[in-house]
Amino acid sequence: MPTHKNIKTFLYSIAGVLIFPTFLFANSFNQLVKEKQILEKQFGVKTLECFPFKKEIGFTEDQIPLIEQCLKGATSLKKAFAQVNHKEYKEVGISNRFLRTAGFHTALVNWQASPVEMAEFLNQRLKHQEQVEFLDKIRALKKEIRNKGYIKEFYCSKEISNANCLKGYENLSAVNLPQRHQKKSWHEIMITHSPSSSDTPYKLILGFDQSPVEMKNRIMKDPYETWKPQRKMYEAIQEKYGKIFKDKLQLENFICASEISLKECEQGAKTLIEASKSTDFRMRYWGKIILNRHNTIIEDDFHSQMRFDLPAKKVVEHFSRKANKTKAAEDTTLAVKLEGRTKNNPSKLRAVCDLQGLTAALCAKAFKTFIKFVKSNRDYQVALPWDTLMFIDGTQLARVNFALNSNARTTYLYIDAQSNEKQFSSFLNNFRDMP
Repeated sequence: MPTHKNIKTFLYSIAGVLIFPTFLFANSFNQLVKEKQILEKQFGVKTLECFPFKKEIGFTEDQIPLIEQCLKGATSLKKAFAQVNHKEYKEVGISNRFLRTAGFHTALVNWQASPVEMAEFLNQRLKHQEQVEFLDKIRALKKEIRNKGYIKEFYCSKEISNANCLKGYENLSAVNLPQRHQKKSWHEIMITHSPSSSDTPYKLILGFDQSPVEMKNRIMKDPYETWKPQRKMYEAIQEKYGKIFKDKLQLENFICASEISLKECEQGAKTLIEASKSTDFRMRYWGKIILNRHNTIIEDDFHSQMRFDLPAKKVVEHFSRKANKTKAAEDTTLAVKLEGRTKNNPSKLRAVCDLQGLTAALCAKAFKTFIKFVKSNRDYQVALPWDTLMFIDGTQLARVNFALNSNARTTYLYIDAQSNEKQFSSFLNNFRDMP
């Protein structure tokens, strides 16, 4: 039996999220994978993301309809591309709006739009000469900004349109700093829809429509001094609550997102302490909790997000879905054992669990189903170049986007770990070696 420390390390490595009664949704992720492969092969789409800029998700289970909506949008997009008279779009986000962004190869499409509406939007583009003229303006402005020497890296967020990006560069190019200030330059400047705090010390976020004077005032601030209040907040919370978190929950990391204030962070910390009075709450693993403004999400056996103003009673209720330490340890041991049984199986697929966002229980469940599939389909062999089957929690937005766009997708197949044997068979037969 592995030690407690080893169990914890392995759980981190396979990561995970709780098993909810969501097996009915398993095909959504599997179908998304197939739709992405069609979009990539037939229409040259390299990146497909589901709601890439959505920040307000809610609770763990609120991600499920988003995956359903993304599948609907991707299916409509495939039909729309058949009516588009060019193949210039390389990155597409399924979103709640239409937007051309990041040049002329990236776009957001509304998941609720019909294929005809999507095609109409995608076919509306500047003529080639107009595109060249626009990009020449961008290049000239970027060269002018670089020549001033006070910014090492700058770029536009894909959340804003091409026209807004141009406006942002025009305003930034009009900023002139004293020579003496250039030694304190920011490492990275991002232009987006509005100025905001960053979660890293040397990244400055500017709004595209800020005036050159407003941009200059923000750039003139010392990056260290700008980050100091955020750092002090971390230190103050750690000093005041760190020992309590460690003693009561064995909590490894308590992080306050940059979007919330010290007062809000402290409010969330007090709520967590109140929740930790519950014996049942304490009997879960707590690796990292990120306190934020909108979301309360179980990411895996350890990692979670928590809305800062959620009542303690609701916190205890939601996180009671996490496996307790004993169950998580048992599931980890089982997952290790089952992984060993799948090695060198006749399908020629190496089975692995996602390194993030997958509970030990869900990992073990997927191994069991795969073993059943192999036993029931002894003549099945996967076609080249596929060599690895990775189990993903297809109800988690972040892990869905990871799987759709992973660099390893040329040899890795990604399947929802909640799929049953029939769904495994339906999915894997698309990649069968046909002698």
